[in-house]
Order: sequence, then C-alpha cells, then structure tokens
Amino acid sequence: MFWRRATRVAVAFLPLLIVTLMVSGCAPAASASQAPATDQTRTITVVGTGKVQAKPDVAHLNVGVEVTAATTTEAVEKAQVKMTAVLAALKAAGIPDKDIQTSNYSINFERTQPDAGSATAGSTPAAPGGGGELAGFYRVSNMVDVTVRDLDKVGDALDATVKAGANNVWGVSFSLDDTSALEVQAREKAVADAKARAESLAKLNGVGVGDVLAISEVIGNTPAPVFLKEAASMAYGGGGGAVEPGELTFTTMVQVVYEIR
Repeated sequence: MFWRRATRVAVAFLPLLIVTLMVSGCAPAASASQAPATDQTRTITVVGTGKVQAKPDVAHLNVGVEVTAATTTEAVEKAQVKMTAVLAALKAAGIPDKDIQTSNYSINFERTQPDAGSATAGSTPAAPGGGGELAGFYRVSNMVDVTVRDLDKVGDALDATVKAGANNVWGVSFSLDDTSALEVQAREKAVADAKARAESLAKLNGVGVGDVLAISEVIGNTPAPVFLKEAASMAYGGGGGAVEPGELTFTTMVQVVYEIR
C-alpha cells in the first residue's frame, strides 16, 4: 500500500517538473528577445541667437543722503531732515509714492585718530553697546530707488534731488516697462538663426536637415540695461541733467535639435 502511494505522488509531480524545466530552458531566449533597441536617430544640435534693439521707456535712479555726527541720535535726525527734503523734491517733480522705494538704510560707527585734525576727530562718542569711549563718529546712509516713467523728467528729477540735499547718486539705468513684444521678435530671430546654422552644418557634412525633434529656450537672457556709473558726468544745473537713454538690446537664445536626413 505504501509503495503504491509513493508511486502516485512521484507521477503527480512529474508533469510539474517537466514544465519547470521547459520554462527554465526558454528563459535566456526570452531575455535576449526583450533587450531594448538602441536609438540610432542621427541629429544636429544648434543654438540660435536673436537680438532686438529698442529705445527704453523707464529710468531708474538710485539717490540718497549720507551724513555724519558724533552721536547716533544726531546723525539719524540730520539724515531724516535731508531725506525728507529729497523726497519732497521728487514728488514735486511728478514722481508718485509707488515709484519711490527705500533700497538701503545703514548706521555705522567709524573710528578716527585723536590727532586726525578733522572736524569730528575730537569727539568721543560712547562705543556701540557700551564699554567705554571711542574716538570717531556715526555715519547714516539712506538711499532710495526711483522709477521715472517719463524720460523727459529724468534730468529734472536728478537736478531737484541734488538741490534738495542729495549727496549720493549711484547712477541711472534705463529699461523697458513691458518686454513681451521684444521677446516675441527676438525669439523669432533666434529660431531663424538656429535653422540657418543647422543647414550650414548639414551642407558642410553632406547631409540634409530633417524635422525638429526638440527645442528649448535658454533661460536668463534679459535686455542689457544702459547704466551710467559716474553721476559726476551729468550736468545737474540749468533745467536738468544731460542724460541720454540710448538703446537697449534684448537677446534670446534657443537650442534646437534637428533630425539628419
């Protein structure tokens, strides 16, 4: 009886063993047939550049006051009086509040030698945070960024601020309030430039240019601002400074991948 049961179990497992061996034998062939095929598409990759020039319609001024005094209280008060006059002059020149923004406000203690001979050298204000006295003075700087939307008023605005007491003018830059139209024009030129570059490369190598496979815009291209670093070069008297806005150059770059025919 035991022998018959063992024989039946062996016979029952025999088909399963045969199926397992068949599957195992076919596994390598199945793996080989599923190997991914490599992409043999030949391509040309180029970067096209588009440039557009335009006259700016907005000016940005960075002006303010800088004062020194023996104490922080005195320095702050002097700076406040001067800056109030500068802001009033800007508003009188037609600059609205929304176009005037504080860009820097700082208070610094500067040490001096007792025998330096300057007007503030003999003062001995209390050291910042206590702990004795130091020879020196406090410097307060207050700067504002001013947006002038009428370029004919740039010179008058600068002239008014200087007459009101502004003794820091870090420069004038020009830009465009809306660059969307320029972006479209520059992008069109960049795509045309990319196509011309691809055709030139293809001709040099005896091939043709096919369909576009991929295209992307190179981020970070903006209009190059016209910036006047030397405020001293501007004539402030007599009805406004001699400020010329010139032109802006807006640049856009695109990367295009073409199929080789």
